[in-house]
Amino acid sequence: MTRQKTIRLTTAQAILRYFAAQHTRRDGRERPLIGGVFGIFGHGNASGFGHALATGAGGLTYHQGKSEQAMVHAAIGYARAHNLASTLAVTASIGPAATNLVTGAGTATLNRVPVLLLPGDVFASRRQGPILQGLEMAGSYDMTVNDTLRPVSRFFDRITRPEQIIHSLPHATAALLDHGQAGAVTVAVCQDVEGEAFDFPLALFERRVHDLERLAPSETALAAAAERVRAARKPLIIAGGGVRYSEAEASLAALSDACGIPVVESFAGRGAGREARLNAGGVGFIGSPAANELATEADLVLAVGTRLSDTLTGSHTLFQNPDVNFVTLNLAERDLRKMGALALRADARAGLDGLAAALEGHTAPAEWRDRADRAILRHVARVGEIVGTENPRMTGYEAVAEIKDAARREDRVVFSSSTAIGQAHTIWDSRSDAPVDMEYGFSCMGYEIPAALGAAMAGTVKGRILALIGDGTFLMGNTTEIVTAIQEGLAFTIVVVVNRGWQCIRGHQLGSYGEEFGTQFRRREGDARNLTGETLAIDYVANARSLGADGLDVHSRAELRDALEQARRSDRPFLIAAHVEDAPLPIENGAWWEFGIPQADAPEGLRETRAAFEAAAAKHRWFV
Repeated sequence: MTRQKTIRLTTAQAILRYFAAQHTRRDGRERPLIGGVFGIFGHGNASGFGHALATGAGGLTYHQGKSEQAMVHAAIGYARAHNLASTLAVTASIGPAATNLVTGAGTATLNRVPVLLLPGDVFASRRQGPILQGLEMAGSYDMTVNDTLRPVSRFFDRITRPEQIIHSLPHATAALLDHGQAGAVTVAVCQDVEGEAFDFPLALFERRVHDLERLAPSETALAAAAERVRAARKPLIIAGGGVRYSEAEASLAALSDACGIPVVESFAGRGAGREARLNAGGVGFIGSPAANELATEADLVLAVGTRLSDTLTGSHTLFQNPDVNFVTLNLAERDLRKMGALALRADARAGLDGLAAALEGHTAPAEWRDRADRAILRHVARVGEIVGTENPRMTGYEAVAEIKDAARREDRVVFSSSTAIGQAHTIWDSRSDAPVDMEYGFSCMGYEIPAALGAAMAGTVKGRILALIGDGTFLMGNTTEIVTAIQEGLAFTIVVVVNRGWQCIRGHQLGSYGEEFGTQFRRREGDARNLTGETLAIDYVANARSLGADGLDVHSRAELRDALEQARRSDRPFLIAAHVEDAPLPIENGAWWEFGIPQADAPEGLRETRAAFEAAAAKHRWFV
């Protein structure tokens, strides 16, 4: 019997060497599955993964993050910039370092974006007794704080022996490669096991190339879907993030243009319809009125690569045609079965190409195409009219409009939870405006700056990357990744919309019960229940400069235009604090979203808002 060749490595060295050997290939292009490792070291990973990276295990580049959550968000931005074909690993210590990964893991898993998490864990030997930063549970001795990562991970394993990785890591890799159900992949390694040596099979570290094959739809399902499209009088395509990740923009446009089917875009799918002539823009409760008008009337909805979340469906009130039915084109089984849809399981590009072939010669009725054309032209004209009129003091939506106009097709603009993302979703025209990364699945404040950093690290964006955040997001943190960008020699622009509070939530409160509470950055007055005193003066530019960035304060649209041009020429992070008046975008988008309403009589305006809520909720439909 031939003895199997082995190599003696620590567990941490073996893990890094294994992942360094994994590559992906799609349409002939190869990329490393793991493009580098972010890490913050504590006693739970410094001697294991720290030693492994210091000795060059696998040749993976180390990047120093400043917060654990931000490292995961940077990995998401990196993966999205690579359309999920490559991502980053993140290592953190035990205890609070590990729990700090949870929010980022939730963002990744909800958005179906692969990231690799390598937190340290407790001692496998248990000889130490209760340990520093260790959780003690009365009913379980094998539970650690890392178990908080289980519900937000696509895959989770705890390594308590070195040889366990021989079977665990291929499973972890499979989860990273399954783009229909991607997310955080967590391999928690006991801190004593990280540094424990073992004779691993040398074959484990052989270079492997994983083909990201384009799953073709079944002929039966394709024929059924094509039949439904042919029968429809008012067909509509919803383009989700899956279209972008599949690099199916041209295929989407080909189907839409040939068959005269209008396209609307989800948040994650913004830009997917950039080549489609009948692109009505963002759909949903803060989308464009053109998109929502078409969705309300559609009798056939082809949902491609989307989760069909409540912000898109208007909490199941948007699609009001009594005859509407759905076809879902997706890789994820759980997305395919939503809305009572006919399921077409396939890669987005393969599925769209298959439908285009099956529908050759077919076009939607002329009156529907004309209806879409008129709605789009009406909306574009209205946006032009609004943003072309300057208010005495710059508003938030005017700041968004200036960024929209300044950004170029080779740039990338990053948004997440804020008033600005809603304004952008309404006015952004993917056919002419810059590509965007809109994270509104987990709607995670603090995603934007790390995601911009990750996109810059990916090196796939030829132009300038811009992160648009509110002052509330700035104060929540992750701005320290500016320091990481300085270390890495990377440049991007940050625009902070300074509206002195969490104005998005203030708007929801006003719509919910007619009053604001706890959302304004003001001093306390006496024993007042709410914060009603003087507005705080916070110098965001000085904060950014203290971290190594350049920066400017602006108070007008002209100043913002000049600052954006100056930032484009900067070779480092550049923060622009855009001081604005909080004013709603004067466009009724024609969609609703369910936001809780108290069943109470006070305050005075609550009865009126409750009546409006009940009228909107009455449009709810069950799609089964």
